[in-house]
Amino acid sequence: MGRSSHLYESPALRAVTGPAIRPGGLALTERALALCRLPMDALVLDVGCGSGATVAHLRHCHGLRAIGLDLSPTLLAEGRRLDAALPLLQARAERLPLRDARLTAIFSECLLSLVADPAAALADWHRVLAADGFLVVSDLYARAGRWAQQACASAPGCLAGAVPRDLLLARMQAAGFDVLLWEDHTPLLKQLAARLVWAHGSLAAFWQAAGAGCGGGIPGGGRPGYYLMVARKTG
Repeated sequence: MGRSSHLYESPALRAVTGPAIRPGGLALTERALALCRLPMDALVLDVGCGSGATVAHLRHCHGLRAIGLDLSPTLLAEGRRLDAALPLLQARAERLPLRDARLTAIFSECLLSLVADPAAALADWHRVLAADGFLVVSDLYARAGRWAQQACASAPGCLAGAVPRDLLLARMQAAGFDVLLWEDHTPLLKQLAARLVWAHGSLAAFWQAAGAGCGGGIPGGGRPGYYLMVARKTG
């Protein structure tokens, strides 16, 4: 998935987030499910599934035929140890090993900003979604300040790939998606930051413990925000 996923394998982060390695845990997953109202037994994909927390939740709590995909063998192996029945695949987000028009929905939670080629990923997600299929994205974005596309090479993945809202919406439209919902959930990001500070003493100490070189803001001086977007396949 392009940029390093080692941050998400780090015990320093996962001890704070739990198995759903993102701000808010499963809260925004539930918010999206309430909006999409997916039919029972629908086939859905969690791309960037980590150890499979969302996959297990979708299957066991909502009766969906959820499958997971991630690039990290470490996280996938952990997920299989926890639940051998979970269908977890190792593959790249830009090249899904799935047939055309197969899925009712795709969940991408803290993943799109990691992908080296977001346009290629979105095009492939559009390919595998059935007509009117849903795309649910929650991730970081550049909320304020100047933005520079050239990120610090050692910046944590999500921060390095965060871009402004206008660019995200333009990418969705170019890939053939109609954005139905955009919500700012930056307070969830701030809550996670506070918990990391509580656990490690400071964000700088957390980045050091997690093995990340530089952290804090978005390259160019922007400040990170966190969003939920629900889009639908068109065309």
